[in-house]
Amino acid sequence: MDKHSNPTVHVEVLNGARPGVVIIRAQGPLDITNFGEFEEITRRNESPVLIVDLAEVPYIDSAVLGSMVAMHVACARNQRKYALVNANQRIQNMLTVSGVGEVLVSFATVAEAEKAL
Repeated sequence: MDKHSNPTVHVEVLNGARPGVVIIRAQGPLDITNFGEFEEITRRNESPVLIVDLAEVPYIDSAVLGSMVAMHVACARNQRKYALVNANQRIQNMLTVSGVGEVLVSFATVAEAEKAL
């Protein structure tokens, strides 16, 4: 089996700079073969503010994009805030081309998101 067929991803949950803020930091490419932990953590999280740090994610696929849209819907339904941060140009292009770039909340940095949310 090719070692690139199932890329490794690491997901950690951190406390933000103030109470009620949770930061999910993903490391590695997120795709349909490995995003289960990421999706489960974002679904289970009930913090008032959820920040997803993508600084160390080189790319995402459409399954992960769908998970992010589901996160957006769940947060809106439950009156919680969220943001995607540190998305590289490749991820930003995918958000734009897919048409959700203007729907999903995003900021350049964790600090900007914490300040705004």
